[in-house]
Amino acid sequence: MPSTLNLILQFVILGVLAFGIQSAKKKRLNMHGYIVFAAVALNTLSILVVMLPSASRITAGASQSGFTLIVAAHSLLGFIVEALGVYIVLRWWFQTPGPMCWKMKGLMRVLAALWTVSVVLGAVVYYMLL
Repeated sequence: MPSTLNLILQFVILGVLAFGIQSAKKKRLNMHGYIVFAAVALNTLSILVVMLPSASRITAGASQSGFTLIVAAHSLLGFIVEALGVYIVLRWWFQTPGPMCWKMKGLMRVLAALWTVSVVLGAVVYYMLL
């Protein structure tokens, strides 16, 4: 049950991020920053409470197979996404929005794409476990 709720949460977070992207396009940079902050915070909580324990159970003593490689790829990509998200939020938190945001625009786009791929991989792992 926690995994099902977590999968739903991940797609909600993607929706929140899409809303955040729209707020940035409308030049509402403070709102954009708070939205991304909330998404990263929810993702961090999700990783700590659901994903890490699940990944530990799945990979503990598992032999290498296509499934464990998908779990490993999802875990690695998820780590990169989380690290980039925290990095961007921390830069935003300690600097005035504006010029810094525009300089980070390319990295934010990469993060959005990687985050989407990570959620899709997570959905694949979820459905392989059913």
